[in-house]
Amino acid sequence: MAKFSKVPLKARNFGCRITQGVFLGDLEAVVIENQKLRITILAGRGADVVEFLYKPTDMDFAWQTTTGVRGNALERKPKPDVASFVDEYPGGWQTIFPNGGIPTKYKGIKMGQHAEVAILPWSHEILSDTPEIASVKFTVLTKKFPYRVEKTFTLHSDSMKCDIEEKITNLSNEELEAMWGVHFTFGPPFLTEESRIIAPENSEVIADTSETSTRRVGGTKNFPWPIGSDKKGNDIDFSALPPKGTPSEMLYLHKLSTGKYRVETASAGLAAEVSWDVDLFPYLWYWQEYGYSKKRPWYGKHYNIGLEPFSSYPTAGLSESVKNGTSITFPPNSVKIQKLSFEVIEL
Repeated sequence: MAKFSKVPLKARNFGCRITQGVFLGDLEAVVIENQKLRITILAGRGADVVEFLYKPTDMDFAWQTTTGVRGNALERKPKPDVASFVDEYPGGWQTIFPNGGIPTKYKGIKMGQHAEVAILPWSHEILSDTPEIASVKFTVLTKKFPYRVEKTFTLHSDSMKCDIEEKITNLSNEELEAMWGVHFTFGPPFLTEESRIIAPENSEVIADTSETSTRRVGGTKNFPWPIGSDKKGNDIDFSALPPKGTPSEMLYLHKLSTGKYRVETASAGLAAEVSWDVDLFPYLWYWQEYGYSKKRPWYGKHYNIGLEPFSSYPTAGLSESVKNGTSITFPPNSVKIQKLSFEVIEL
């Protein structure tokens, strides 16, 4: 249940506005909104977006797990394992840095699942709070490596688009490698079996081979988006959403002509469009969980996908991306900036 601190709140209920001092359990949150959108950002955990609400139809685009935001205080010393991320995973959208995927080791240092900024509390600063523009910057320092990560959300009056800028600074005199991505996830009520995914034509799909016994793709060869083949040679259209109970899958799209995709749901009359700098994030991870996984943490309860712009692949973690040459390099004292947007479109 949300509670409020003694942070002074502005008495404005029109145009763009920002609400501070909101807590979901023990986790601090910041709410930015305008006439069309309300966005709740969980400063207390990862600066996660846990609500992206399109007000006219009460449609939330930020999928949540069945447990949602538990509101538990974060562990001060999270273990470098899978549980450090998934045990309190609320769904929503989060920045993944500097490790993408399963626990790994880099330069002799162990890192957990999707470690580590997604499981740290962030500070925040109001950049603009006027009826015309609402803008908030969130900042965190990583613990295992010397990085400063900044994430700024900006919303303009009457707009259905949120601009997101992520800035990462290597604070050391050493060259470092990392994985960096944005973990956008979609699920009910927006995502249904009639939803469609529109990604750049002529993209090439790499199938993840870590779960060969359950995945739908029948071979190991890359294939053009969106048609792959199953073990019997039958076509699979990955732009269409399958029935609940379909086996899970992990795919990586690359050779993207542009950094943009759209998820459309005709019955809702709405689409979500995500744009980003494809030169910095040349991969698009396509995580699929359709209620097939009966083990922890899913237990067959969910129907969701993740469409995640990323610098690197695979989900086997940073050490593997270093081996395959896709990790992103941060020279000493360097800065990299990624600009993204998430827009709601009426069909």
